[in-house]
This record gives sequence, structure tokens and C-alpha cells, in this order.
Amino acid sequence: MSHIANLSEEEWEVRTRDVGRQAKVYAARMRLQNALDQADALDAIREIAGNLIGSEEVAVFKVDKKRSELWLYWSFGVDPNKHSILEVQREPQLKQVLQGTPVFRFPRPNRNLLSTDDPVNALIPIVVNGNVCAVIVLFRLFAHKPGIEAVDLDICEVLSNCAGRAVEPYHSC
Repeated sequence: MSHIANLSEEEWEVRTRDVGRQAKVYAARMRLQNALDQADALDAIREIAGNLIGSEEVAVFKVDKKRSELWLYWSFGVDPNKHSILEVQREPQLKQVLQGTPVFRFPRPNRNLLSTDDPVNALIPIVVNGNVCAVIVLFRLFAHKPGIEAVDLDICEVLSNCAGRAVEPYHSC
């Protein structure tokens, strides 16, 4: 008799959930690693945000350390006129992100990560050669999704470490 046949319903659900989680993380990593060029890497970020995390409002901001600000580099589903520049002095959460640590909004309705009316659910540093060169901002999640989930944290780690080609064309994961 198979070992799988002896699993309880709860054990089966846990294993299935773990396999699903690993599959999502693997899919994100492979999509970014197989990006053909910079445009394809940006498209990969959009696909990962929409299909795996659950947000069709995403932006990438490049870091300008001299001016202590981030400027909008690329976006999907976001009004570029509302979010063209993020000033580090006005956005305290960005200081942590610029040190390489992502910041997430867990289900707390009154806390936003940036000073904007649009809900921001994640600030994800893009790290290239040990330096944060850009930040991915995930805005509004799909209505059926209550917030960032555990698997999303792993996917965001992949984005942080493997999305460099989107902003630095000759970088690969």
C-alpha cells in the first residue's frame, strides 16, 4: 500500500499546498531567468504580479541615490502622472527597501506603505550585484485577495533577486 494512501485529509492538503507554493516560486524564477531581453523581463514582472501574486497594478522605480529619490521607469495599470517620483525623505518605508529589505502591507486597512491614496501592498527592492538599483511597487490587489500571502513573500524574494535584467539589461539571475 502506498504511503500517500495513508495520509490524512489534512496532511494531503498541506502537501498539496506546499507543492503549489513551490510550483509558483519555480514558475516565477524560470520566467525571469528565461527573459530574452529587457522588455521581456518587464513583461515577466507584469505576468508574475498578475498571475502569481494577484495585482494588475505594478510599477518599477529606478533609484537615483544622488537626488535621494526614485523615478518611475515602467508601469502597468498605474497612472504615471500620479506616481512619477518618490522622494525618500517623504516616504519612510523606502529607507528600509533601499537597504535591500522588502516591505509588505499585511491586512491592516488603515496602513499604506506610501503617501498616496492608492493602496500599496508591497515594496520590493531589485538587487543587482549587491546594490538596490530599483524598486517594484505592487499597488492594489485583486478584490478577491485579502492581502499578501506566505507564497507571495517567496515570489517577491525571487523578484528581488532575479528581476535585475528589467532595469540592467546585461544582468541575469
